[in-house]
Order: sequence, then C-alpha cells, then structure tokens
Amino acid sequence: MLTSFERLIMTSPSPTSVGMSRRVALGATGAGVLAALTACASDIRPLADGSASNSTSGSASASASASASASPSASASASPSASSGKHYKGLVKFDNFEKNGEYVPATATHKAQNVPKPLVPANMNEQNVDGIYAFVGYWLASSNYLLMTGDTEPLQKVESADSLQNYQNLTVAYENNAGWLYGVDSPMTLELLSDSPQKISGSRTRYDWLAYMNYSADMKIHIEGSPDEPFMEDSSRELTKVSVEYKDGKWIMVSSEDGSSATDSAGGSSSV
Repeated sequence: MLTSFERLIMTSPSPTSVGMSRRVALGATGAGVLAALTACASDIRPLADGSASNSTSGSASASASASASASPSASASASPSASSGKHYKGLVKFDNFEKNGEYVPATATHKAQNVPKPLVPANMNEQNVDGIYAFVGYWLASSNYLLMTGDTEPLQKVESADSLQNYQNLTVAYENNAGWLYGVDSPMTLELLSDSPQKISGSRTRYDWLAYMNYSADMKIHIEGSPDEPFMEDSSRELTKVSVEYKDGKWIMVSSEDGSSATDSAGGSSSV
C-alpha cells in the first residue's frame, strides 16, 4: 500500500496548529485511513482468518467458514424480524441524501463540489432487520462522504467524538485545499452475504452480519506540490463481520474483542 495519504495529512497546513500523534501519523496511509474507519466503527473489520478470495465461487465456502469463526464463544440463532420482509443480501444501498446544487465530481485539479450529504433514515432506530440495514447503510454512506469531503458531521450521528479525532487532519486538508481524493464517488462498498443478520445466543439484542468490505482501486489522491498517486495499489475485498446491538433505543456498533459497545469503549455515546 502507498503512503500518499500520510503525506497528505502531514503536509496539511493547520490554522489551529493541532498536532498529530506519531501513531496516527504513521498509520495514515491509504490502507490505514480505511482501516481506521472500520476500527472506529468497531466490528466492521476483517475477520481473524484474513481476506477472502475475490472469486464468486469462493463466496459460499468463505461465508460458511466465516460463520463458524464469527462467534467463537456463542452460536448464532434466529435473526430479528424484518418489518418489510425485504431481502438484503448483496451490496448495501443507501439513497437518503440532502442535495445542495449540482454535484461536481472531484478531479486532479479540484475537489468535489456539492457532494450529497447522508441524512439519518427515519427507520434507523427500529428494532428489526430494516433498522439494522438502515443503520449500516447510513454508516457506510457517511464514511464515504468523509473520505470525499473531509466533513465528519454525518458520521457524528453514529460515532463518538473521540473516534472522529482520527480524521481531524483530513478535515484540515480539505478545508485548506491541501489535498483531496478523486476518481470514484464511493471508495468503499459493503456486500452482505445473507438476507438478514444472525442473533447471538445469550443476547436479546446483539446480531452479527457477515459481509465483504470492498475498497476501490480507482481512487486517487491529489496533494498540492506532489505528483498524484493511487490511494491504494489495487482493489481489496475483505471478509468482515458487522456486529450491532440495540441499546437505549438505538443501534450501536459493538466490539468483538470485549463485547462492549464502540461508544462505551470510547468513553462517550453517539446520538442519532
């Protein structure tokens, strides 16, 4: 993976002179920022057994093996009811955006203009499959919006303030026209491997949803004063697990490491 994103952040002028820790700076590669997004969302991350095959024929076997490793200490049981009865297997779709003016995609000479902003779906807090799907779709759309604009505002609805500190310098880069991404409208896509998530036994409100997280190789990075480069060397498709829990009237991401919510471990709570 290339380190062009690290250069973008480290060369970004900061009017507030906000520093960045060595850990964050060294991890701010193209792969690193995408990993940071999935880590901040807790368990939307690669499974322990590594990346899955890109072939279609391997999807079934990868899904089966992942099912066994997805919850080593608890077997999956029945999934929650879906109020609409929709089938959600496949690419996650999201179409609830606020549009302000004509969208102009980013190029090597200018950042994107009037990027449609994700809006919280009306059913995102419903305690059913539809609600989970809406929650995951909003998180994905907000993450892509962040990468294309540097704006964390939509993601604040589902992430803690501490988590979003990882992208402060990305925001500064966009604000100062020091660098931006271009070449693709949606850097990340998520492909669900089943129509509904599986409930974790022993929990009334926690569910896992196996999926592939796809990262586009068409994404490029422009840094003022430097040659443009690919954001990543090639496309990446990783087998992941989306873990969610219904708590205090809303869905939250949970960590597979300790079973706690992402917002709890961050020392705060997100609002939707």
